[in-house]
Amino acid sequence: MLIRLCFTKSYEPLGIACYGFVIALFRAIFLDLGDTLVHLDRPWEDIFHANLQQLYNYVTTQGLKLESQKFAKTFVKQFNAASDQSNLRKIEIPMEEIISKVLTKSGLQHQGMELPTNAMIEFFKPEIEAWQVYPDTIETLSALERQGYAMGIISNAKSDYAVHAILQRRNLNGFFRTILSSAALRIRKPRPEIFRQALSSLGVNASDAIFVGDSMEADVAGSKNVGMRSIHLFRKPVEGMPLVNPDARVESLSEALGVITSWNNGHAD
Repeated sequence: MLIRLCFTKSYEPLGIACYGFVIALFRAIFLDLGDTLVHLDRPWEDIFHANLQQLYNYVTTQGLKLESQKFAKTFVKQFNAASDQSNLRKIEIPMEEIISKVLTKSGLQHQGMELPTNAMIEFFKPEIEAWQVYPDTIETLSALERQGYAMGIISNAKSDYAVHAILQRRNLNGFFRTILSSAALRIRKPRPEIFRQALSSLGVNASDAIFVGDSMEADVAGSKNVGMRSIHLFRKPVEGMPLVNPDARVESLSEALGVITSWNNGHAD
């Protein structure tokens, strides 16, 4: 965290007011994506089914002969195995690699990753359409941008392509100077490496940054463990005892903006 002396009531270049002699200044805001900036417009189970049907329809045009129920069973088995590994080891197995194994086990031979990558893009089409922005997302990001913060995304996701596609479709990508997914780095939050990579990409120290996210483990614990200040966006009930206390807990992005403004005006609480 930088400490700047402020001798005037208004510190116009930063767009913030200074009512004391010293102001604590944060330089960067990092945010989670799913259930922080955007939300699904229907239950996840329905979207997963639509994704899988989209995938099956595509691979049948590429020569797959296996009937749909057997293909679905093979896919779910490989998907769950990859998810179990991800949760246990905090790694990410990208969706195109999962699909590659599914195609091989389903009898569709292929060389290289061109077919699995194209199939992955087809798989995520329904889901990309289903992600919608929260009502205060654009307003909050615009306010943070006007105040001069560098902003970044750190998202746990099985597809780097999908993360970028969601941001682009909802006109959010222009707000961010760095967009990191677990699929691209093959590691998941809360591992410290993904946070350190994000900080490095913006050229800021952990003490200069704030993280906003909805997961106590991935977002709050992960960011605090590298020295960032954390804001827990309380979207859903928290299961079990929290591993770490956030620096603030809010129920909306606009409320998070108020907390950030308060901190940057030198108020610790």
